[in-house]
Amino acid sequence: MSGADEIAVTYALELKAAGHTTSILLVHTPAKNDPLVARLRAADVPLNTLASTAFSASIAAGRKLALRAMRACSPASSLIRTNSRKLVFDLLQRYHGACCEYLRRHRPDLIHVMTPDPGAVMLIRAAHETNIPVVYQEVGIPFHPPGFEEVYERFVSVLPLCAEVAVLSPRLGQELRRVLPQLAPARVLPLISQDHNGASAPNHESDRVIFGFAARLEHLKGPLRLLDAFRIAHQAHSGIELKIAGDGSQRQEVLVASRRLGLTEKCHLVGVYLTLKERSQFMHDIDVFVLPSLTEGTPNAIIEAMAHAKPIIATAVGGVPDVVTEDVGLLVPLDDIKAMADAMSRLATDADLRRRMGLAARKKYEQLFTPCVVLPLLIDFYERVVDGRAAGHGGSESNNGQRRPAKLIHPWSIVNA
Repeated sequence: MSGADEIAVTYALELKAAGHTTSILLVHTPAKNDPLVARLRAADVPLNTLASTAFSASIAAGRKLALRAMRACSPASSLIRTNSRKLVFDLLQRYHGACCEYLRRHRPDLIHVMTPDPGAVMLIRAAHETNIPVVYQEVGIPFHPPGFEEVYERFVSVLPLCAEVAVLSPRLGQELRRVLPQLAPARVLPLISQDHNGASAPNHESDRVIFGFAARLEHLKGPLRLLDAFRIAHQAHSGIELKIAGDGSQRQEVLVASRRLGLTEKCHLVGVYLTLKERSQFMHDIDVFVLPSLTEGTPNAIIEAMAHAKPIIATAVGGVPDVVTEDVGLLVPLDDIKAMADAMSRLATDADLRRRMGLAARKKYEQLFTPCVVLPLLIDFYERVVDGRAAGHGGSESNNGQRRPAKLIHPWSIVNA
């Protein structure tokens, strides 16, 4: 379950709910118990795959072997990573013909791609060959995280084949422009976060403040740094607790660190929430949401916490400062554990500040990320791309030559103007 997967599924579900025909096309077969797949099936959104189950399984097995080899022989890890990625890229290009056949058979009006991986390269090339317009949306930061430069360099070669490039927030658009100045300025398409009316306060004692973290337990999400900051804050405020939702390669390290720091009674690993109800319950039960990532685009989890009227503490990376302004939370410098601890202490001792920031967070969510705000922008964006292709240019005229209405306004459209 990646952030891009979550965004794609939410877009598809909201478009379907609004009466549009949508479908998801994957290169690999998803896991049977994938909760995102369950959401698509429940909404009757078609899910199609190109590669066989055996091929997908062999790719997954090859990645595991490569990871083991890199851990066993760290001096050669860079070479192993490069060669394994090239092998995966070459293998996936074999599905170009099958992808073209699929697109000719189904004739979609438009394709929306969100990940810069080898499968996306193949899909964009196939769409170009079959004359179907493609939108690529950068949901992270180009050439981040470190070590993925070669992936983006290969992906950049197909970006000129896309009808439009979009980003999730203004800062990410500026970063894309800085890294890839040859591209036309990207348009901002914000996240859609479904509202489940979860803005009520948790019911626990006033001196018990619960901080929440929900992300993959991986190095770049900073869970071990969060534990160090929580330890410092806990020394001064013994009533605070920490709930951690998620799983990943650092899960065991997090468990070991919590024992080493003497925090096992105050640090709770609750696993992965699989349903919207579980997600809403997690966000309801916390008082403050914390995300100490080393790199980010626009995190889904922050938007979900804002929808539940939670104040935010986060590192000032990527598109986070577009969302976490001073009225809704506290930004801290990258990798500054003391600043993170100070922010936690400040919110732990000021219930009125938590309440004010939470209300402001909810208001910002309503202004920027609700389906009723974002979906019209998304539909308008799609229609302009399709009309531009039909007219033979990227302009704003419809098929009958009439000018389309003025562009819909979103607060970030004004910032990006």
